[in-house]
Amino acid sequence: MVAASAQVGPQVEFPPPILQFPQASVAGAPEKPVKPDPARVPIDLGPDAPVAEKPQQIDILAPQPTSAAATAAELKECTDEAERGVVAGEIVVCRQLPADTSQIYSGTHEAWQKDYAQRTQNKGTLPPPDVAGPGIFRGAPTVSGLCVIGPCPKDKALIVDVEAIPPPPAGSDAARVAQGLAPTQTDDAPLSDADRRRIEAELGLPPATRQ
Repeated sequence: MVAASAQVGPQVEFPPPILQFPQASVAGAPEKPVKPDPARVPIDLGPDAPVAEKPQQIDILAPQPTSAAATAAELKECTDEAERGVVAGEIVVCRQLPADTSQIYSGTHEAWQKDYAQRTQNKGTLPPPDVAGPGIFRGAPTVSGLCVIGPCPKDKALIVDVEAIPPPPAGSDAARVAQGLAPTQTDDAPLSDADRRRIEAELGLPPATRQ
């Protein structure tokens, strides 16, 4: 019988467990003060303060229109009740059906024909576009006598062709001014004998007779 030997490795020793108990409060130790909740101060919002009432409901839907047949049936029923009320000694008031004024026309026959022709013009066809629009002016657009870029003159502009002006006569004030000289004298100044003879020759006047 062969005995087998078992090899055991190194043994590890663990420390013994330590039990920890909660520490008891020391007798006579002061407790921590508890902070009080901050005081709530109400804020006055005035008329904008929200209220606890339910919001007001508004019906924005328009009432469904009743047909003319339904309205006539209601009036017929009311008329029957009014007739029975006469026998029973009761008074029943019924509303009146509004009259249809779409077929009523107030005016002359010619005005009605003109209005009817305008309403039925090109009925069923596409009319040509009105390029002028519903404005005041009609016809071809024209521009005359308008000043687009200012400043605009108050009166009509006077155009003078300077090249068409004849040259001034020699010795006249215009000729002297054109040459940069001062005019001789005023218009009522007496003329010299040479100027008088020159003017008489230009105008074709007879020679002056001396008395």
